[in-house]
Amino acid sequence: MQLCYGILVPGRVFDRLLNGPTNDAWIDPWRKHLTGRLGVTLVPNATVRSFNLAGDRIRSVSIKRNGQLEEVTADFHVAAMPVEIMQRLVTPELMHAAPSLARFGELRTEWMNGIQFYLETDQPLTNGHAIYLDSNWALTSISQRQFWRGYDLSEYGDGRVGGILSVDISNWTAPGNFNGKPAMAATAREEIKDEVWAQLKAALNATGPVQLEDGNLVDWFLDPDIQLPNPSAVTNLEPLLINHVGSLAARPEAYTEVGNLFLDSDYVRTHTDLATMEGANEAARRATNAILAVSGVAAPPCDLWKFDIPIAMRDAQLLDEVRFRMGLPNLLLALG
Repeated sequence: MQLCYGILVPGRVFDRLLNGPTNDAWIDPWRKHLTGRLGVTLVPNATVRSFNLAGDRIRSVSIKRNGQLEEVTADFHVAAMPVEIMQRLVTPELMHAAPSLARFGELRTEWMNGIQFYLETDQPLTNGHAIYLDSNWALTSISQRQFWRGYDLSEYGDGRVGGILSVDISNWTAPGNFNGKPAMAATAREEIKDEVWAQLKAALNATGPVQLEDGNLVDWFLDPDIQLPNPSAVTNLEPLLINHVGSLAARPEAYTEVGNLFLDSDYVRTHTDLATMEGANEAARRATNAILAVSGVAAPPCDLWKFDIPIAMRDAQLLDEVRFRMGLPNLLLALG
């Protein structure tokens, strides 16, 4: 709804992009800020195995590191893991201590993973995201170079790359437009690459000048979280939380009934209400505010913002809420 609002109202922009490669523009500066300026100790290659309770509080967290199990203790514990990882750690004991996690297992994930095409000659395509409505695999793309000001791509790799086309594959179960196979059924990474490339060309080269040519493709890179075969089908190490009817009731707040356990991930209830970096960011601010509240630290809370919803849409939502409480279907469904 916010994206549609941004399209209809001049000057309103909700769709934002990084102005450089992710590590350069975000990850590395953030790590430097944490470790250099704030004195945070980051411990890599450590896997959380369990939350250990003592009554209604976390006594310790069991961590596996370098093949050894160890226990970590802290005043406060912030779980910033994705939903499919956290679901393995929410035990009956933890659910008993934190009833708000009792329906956590109802949350679902689906696949949305990316592939990048490195082009010798840049093709900006459009000044933003492109949606390929005729793509069975529900492709969207963004041409990166136009937003990466100050980066000379010729300094990367062998110097041939002039543009980067990043593509999201959002439907892994539908048959491909050309090979007839779902992406999830691929037996080689090249199968996924070839089908995505064919779907892009079909959409971009159908009318007008040719925008994608085989000879312009230097290389490609498929998300390494897509692994195959394992043992005979594609697996995904990083699925995406997907909202479904009733899922809001299963999503917890950033604070829990366990006094020193807080949640910071895109499944937390937020105004953003979508599995995005923005949703995770808002969840982090909510977790921070909860820690400030229980610790008694005299610091101003993080800001939280509700989305500005057009009056016409607010009225439609109000009507929908009234009809729901009366046991009536959504008006669009009733008219359809």
